[in-house]
Amino acid sequence: MGGTAPTLFWFDRADERIGILHPAGAVEHREELGGEDVLSFPCLETPEKYDRILWRDPQDGRWREHVVVRTDEALGAACEVYAESSLCDLLGSYVEEERVSGSGLYGALGVVLEGTRWQASTLGWFGDHGCYIYHVNRLAALRRVCEVWGCEIEPAIAVSGGCVSSRTVRAVAALGSWRGARLEYGRNMAGCTRTVAEDEVFTALYGYGAGLPVVDETGAFTGGYRRKLTFGEVNGGVDWVGDDEARLLWGLPDGSGGRVHRFGEVTFADVEDPEVLLARTQEALAETCAPLVSYEVDAVALSGAVFVGLGDEVAVVDSSRDPAWRLRARVVRRVRLFGDAVEARYSVGVAPRTAFAERSTVEARVAAVEDAAGAAGDTVAAVGASVAAIEQAAGVVAGGDVPALATKEYVAQQIAALDDLSEVEF
Repeated sequence: MGGTAPTLFWFDRADERIGILHPAGAVEHREELGGEDVLSFPCLETPEKYDRILWRDPQDGRWREHVVVRTDEALGAACEVYAESSLCDLLGSYVEEERVSGSGLYGALGVVLEGTRWQASTLGWFGDHGCYIYHVNRLAALRRVCEVWGCEIEPAIAVSGGCVSSRTVRAVAALGSWRGARLEYGRNMAGCTRTVAEDEVFTALYGYGAGLPVVDETGAFTGGYRRKLTFGEVNGGVDWVGDDEARLLWGLPDGSGGRVHRFGEVTFADVEDPEVLLARTQEALAETCAPLVSYEVDAVALSGAVFVGLGDEVAVVDSSRDPAWRLRARVVRRVRLFGDAVEARYSVGVAPRTAFAERSTVEARVAAVEDAAGAAGDTVAAVGASVAAIEQAAGVVAGGDVPALATKEYVAQQIAALDDLSEVEF
């Protein structure tokens, strides 16, 4: 196709050049923050699974690489091609177990990308954090690192000699920038839809961190189970934070003319400091204490005549509200059709709260797994200690000699202790 449609260079699974793919219609590119990056189009040729498509974005000049993951072929019709960002290569690489501790973002990315064709690049300072990566593919591990270090990523493809010369995971605090785009939403405006999401509004949140071993009054580990970190000790004895202005607007009726908080919870399995946990819970509360509003808008409805990329900020004036809402929101999803012209549609708003809720649920499950693993480790250590005590009491030495025997009653007590796991939760 002519016009603005990009040239689609076709490579096989071994990165050997095959030729050029010829779309039989418009080429659609869909991308969202922290989510899909998909290229789809009808094609005169039929590429094989895992063939690679290299193309240069006609709007921003970036090279992009996608991998064919599905084709639909009907007799007498063009082949429908569905390709995902080449980051999907990481789905086929596995992490058995890695504990990243006290590391910067660059080091954490290095651990996740080890043994792959991808290298890491970071821009900015993200501090030292840690996380536990267990039995996941490397793409899931990469998403986990992004959550813990608070960054966003994009693939950076370098091309030399007509083929890909390097693949880099570029990590930044936030993708996009402010370019001057403006959206004015009115009651009679065409080409724009406002959505108030069904997600729950929470005006107060309990915050939980990493699992901690339970100890007695002397500080000795009692064994068997763990409790989650809370921040009451640095928050006046209260393990939750709330927003009173949000409570008055969105709280539950108390039956006496007032309103009480809508409570939720959030888990940060990597946090071991109460003050850090308090700060992150307050940040999460800011995302949950009002309804999530997003705008689906055609490119022609945006004023400013500027290019708009994923993650860019857009000035929003919603005059359908009284008083009018004035805010800056990010482009969280972009869909473009490349044909004789470029047609684009954007989702403008904050990151979907469903993603926040899912992230919290996943982190809670991660914490549960880590707690169970810790409890199991404590049990193994206790068993080892008991076995050692029996051997010592029985006088067993390295050579197998038994110079002295313990009483039968003592040995029986030690063996019974091995079977007593009543204080252990898995």
